[in-house]
Amino acid sequence: MLQSSSATASTSTSTAPNSDYDVFINHRGPDVKKTFASHLYRRLQSYGLRVFLDQPELQRGDYLTPQIEGAIGSASIHVAIFSSRYAESTWCLKELVLMLESNSPIIPVFYQVKPDELRWTRGNGGYAKALELLERKTTTDPETGEKKLRYDPSLIENWRDGLFKAAGISGFELEARNGDEGELLDNVVEEVLKRAKKPALNVAKYPTGLDDKVTDFENIVLLPRQNGGKPRILGIVGLGGVGKTTLAKELFNRKSSGYSRSCFLADVRDNANKGTLNLLQRELLKSLTGRDEPINSVHHGKTILKMHISSPNLLIILDDVDKVDQVDEFLPDQTVLHSDSLILITSRNKDVLKRSGVEELSIYKLTGLSREQSLELFCLYSFNQAHPLPEFESLVEKFIEACGGLPLSLKVFGALLHGENTSYWKAQLDKLQRILPKEIKQRLQISYDALDMEEQQIFLDIACFFIGEDRDMAIRISDGSGRNGLWGFRNIENRCLVEVNSNNTIRMHDHLRDMGREIADASLPRRLWCPTPKIDDLLQQLSSEQVINEVRGITMRYDMPRFHRSSKLLGNCFMKLCNTQYPFHGTGICMRNLQLLHTGGDLVERILTKVQLPNLIWLNWENCPYSSLPSSISMKNLMVLHVSGSKLKTLWKKESQVN
Repeated sequence: MLQSSSATASTSTSTAPNSDYDVFINHRGPDVKKTFASHLYRRLQSYGLRVFLDQPELQRGDYLTPQIEGAIGSASIHVAIFSSRYAESTWCLKELVLMLESNSPIIPVFYQVKPDELRWTRGNGGYAKALELLERKTTTDPETGEKKLRYDPSLIENWRDGLFKAAGISGFELEARNGDEGELLDNVVEEVLKRAKKPALNVAKYPTGLDDKVTDFENIVLLPRQNGGKPRILGIVGLGGVGKTTLAKELFNRKSSGYSRSCFLADVRDNANKGTLNLLQRELLKSLTGRDEPINSVHHGKTILKMHISSPNLLIILDDVDKVDQVDEFLPDQTVLHSDSLILITSRNKDVLKRSGVEELSIYKLTGLSREQSLELFCLYSFNQAHPLPEFESLVEKFIEACGGLPLSLKVFGALLHGENTSYWKAQLDKLQRILPKEIKQRLQISYDALDMEEQQIFLDIACFFIGEDRDMAIRISDGSGRNGLWGFRNIENRCLVEVNSNNTIRMHDHLRDMGREIADASLPRRLWCPTPKIDDLLQQLSSEQVINEVRGITMRYDMPRFHRSSKLLGNCFMKLCNTQYPFHGTGICMRNLQLLHTGGDLVERILTKVQLPNLIWLNWENCPYSSLPSSISMKNLMVLHVSGSKLKTLWKKESQVN
């Protein structure tokens, strides 16, 4: 089945059915919908919050719709905009009562009214008069035909009580800001962002020992630097696989609600190697400003971020930094950081942290798990319980000792041994004990070696091509390569060599990724992936039909710094080969074993004019410069096609291309 996509824009609405919302905006439409409420709605949406702002067509009849009731019940924050004629709307009053009953926080906004008007609902005030009119409203009884009060007196009293309670909640007054609606909007947005429940990062399947590590971190570096009158710049240092990222994610989940804006930037080292730090800068900028703007270069990103990192009350986490300049790309001027902001940086290198502005006493050294914690984590993965089966007790002790308290090793080996007999355990233990303790990648390769040949090839494809891609897409491509993609992927996932997040996106620990790419660089079939330093050497080797047909896949992302150099070299190689006497079949070069191609710009077209790719099954074409796909693309075996580009209007010029 062919899957295709192109660059499109999408718009979300505030009234999607069966949705949970972060914020519910309670307001009287004729007063503020086209002004303050609309501006607030758009600002909050720009920060990724799901906001409910009811549409005019919903407000018919006396009863709240199930949709509105559901939105009030699901929202973690309610904003009530009290305008001059708010109390004339029974819908507003009913919503207010439901909001108070929900026990979720309410942020009152007093728009051209004072809180006292909500307190005094009898007399000559605007709210008092509105409620008196509602008290006198009548309707006709459908059974008797007689007139009766439209609203029960007890209901009116509930509304009065709701207004009185709302007046006592600390909120924001337009009059106190001299009528400056811009300042009022900024203040309300700031408060909502501070209180909004942020989506939790996926931390760990079994968070064994994590509470102890969080407490230790807080006592050693976080709390002692809480009232220093300057921003806290803290660090976590430790071996790869010891759990730095896990601890940083847990801290983010626990602390982010206390900050107006927060951002967790993952895999900084890997993004630096790939030349995609500008994408992380864009993510940080969006978290700080709510604007999703393209950043063309790292230098461009630094210039923009310098204007925004001075915002108050920020939480920024930079995970897995291995060079000082990487910190500078996100924090170009640490002197402008606000005193109530918190910056946390994780690294394997303490010197990198110190040279990045983290003081010695602000660096937390993360160590491995205790024996008891190691036993629990290992057994959870190997036996699905916190203790070993009796016949495995002595073997478990030996594995725990060999893993040295490293959570990643305990997790991977526990999953490797799950469901196996003692003979298999002993064989794997013998391999593990012959490896030096610090050579973690070699330890992890034991799990790779335990895969069958087909599963190993799937694992190498993931490490080189499919991290960050959709799981189902990777399985479909493996199927197209003649493998059992689903079975192989499940086995790899069960051994904890790969993970899939809630968005069905493939993730892999950096140790496992690096191990896989090192194996791929030294084995066949060849996988040419940028930014490996070896790609230029590998491209130079494309000098014979034998080598040409050893290539399984090529990935050179368009936004990588090596792209233009490597793409030029690749083009030159193909040009040179076209002028040689090698007996290539048909017209031009035929790379019959190349099935995976991920690159961008006009390089795809240049490749296709020189090379036949009859067995291509995956084409990911970034920044396509054409309005439709060239006819030179072989569609015979293509299973997944992903094309993006601002000029793209239609995939096919002719129907024959599809056939």
